[in-house]
Amino acid sequence: MPPERRVIVIGAGLAGSALAVALAARGLAVTVVERRKPLLEPLPDVRGLVLSAASRAVLEDSGLWSRLAPSATPISRIHVAEQGRFGSVQLDAAELGRDALGWACPADLMLREFHAALLAADGVTVHWGTEFVGARAGEHGIEVAIREGDLAGTVEAALLVGADGAESAVRTLAGITLASHDYGQQAIVANIEVARPEAGLAYEYFTPEGPLAMIPRGGARYVSVQCLRETRAEAALALDDGGYAALLEQRFGRRLGAVVAVGPRRAHPLRRQRAERLVAARTVLVGNAANTVHPNGAQGLNLGLRDVATLAALLGPAPDPGEATLLEAYVAGRARDHRLVGGFTHLLAAAYASPLASVRCVRRGALGVLALAAPLRRRLVEGLGGVERLPPFGDGGAAATP
Repeated sequence: MPPERRVIVIGAGLAGSALAVALAARGLAVTVVERRKPLLEPLPDVRGLVLSAASRAVLEDSGLWSRLAPSATPISRIHVAEQGRFGSVQLDAAELGRDALGWACPADLMLREFHAALLAADGVTVHWGTEFVGARAGEHGIEVAIREGDLAGTVEAALLVGADGAESAVRTLAGITLASHDYGQQAIVANIEVARPEAGLAYEYFTPEGPLAMIPRGGARYVSVQCLRETRAEAALALDDGGYAALLEQRFGRRLGAVVAVGPRRAHPLRRQRAERLVAARTVLVGNAANTVHPNGAQGLNLGLRDVATLAALLGPAPDPGEATLLEAYVAGRARDHRLVGGFTHLLAAAYASPLASVRCVRRGALGVLALAAPLRRRLVEGLGGVERLPPFGDGGAAATP
């Protein structure tokens, strides 16, 4: 296919892989450049990611959902509370007329299935174990330099997509600056087993040190995500399994019974990052290359998949996918969603970290109002689900899942 209908995607993570599959399904030729080898075997990645209703619709549209569905755990209820305070909010799928509020899926399984889809997709060429070196944009296309070991080469296309994560080389080499806020926290993720599991029940538990989430994975298995100040996180990582289980119970209580088993733990520094621009000449950013947000509310991947949906919908019928007005349409289409999600997650992080009595009163009042008002709970779930911020799908696309 000539360069005018070719897109180069740098990064075969979750957002980059989903985008490549979606673009190929719309008839574009896609070249993917990924510095790692394909993930075909399980890895010790303990993250459990929560997919929203909008994300399920995006993945159904590109045929990826069927690969995940057998291993996706429906979340039917979410219990939201503040440590040491009476009162809580229960978000219930049945009350809101939904099958589920979201679906939990292991990150390594998702990436394996997405890589398998890349390998099977017509119209996708993947350069595994290959580095992105740089790019030179022209009036009618962009030339991208890549390197595999000692071998260097170039690929020509109409558009370059930076899907290469929070440390994006595409963003840096395009001269796009970054606004960043360091929360001074780390999120420690661990697979655990509990004595009294409740099917489909997730917890979002706010503490002065940071939020703690429990994500169900079926049976007695949960993924625990606890955010701690950096020095405290380092000490928590050094604990043996029994000590770490005791720490979880100290912060979370025994709402699910005792923590009876703890798996490997991984820590992730927490920062909010926002690219000052989403586009440059024949270049666009998606996913964590464009935004990273605080993990409260489980919005990061879901935000990136809505980037994918918007960009795929715009590029599908376009004779020149890198045309400037098209990229500006992407910027305009994503601005509100980026602003809402970035602002919401940042506000939650700031509100629950604040020692001010006035802030404490406001957040407790907000929880109380949500607990009493079903219409507000419905609106919160709809907003977090993100369906209303999806673009229309093209012919043959999936309808949004309730």
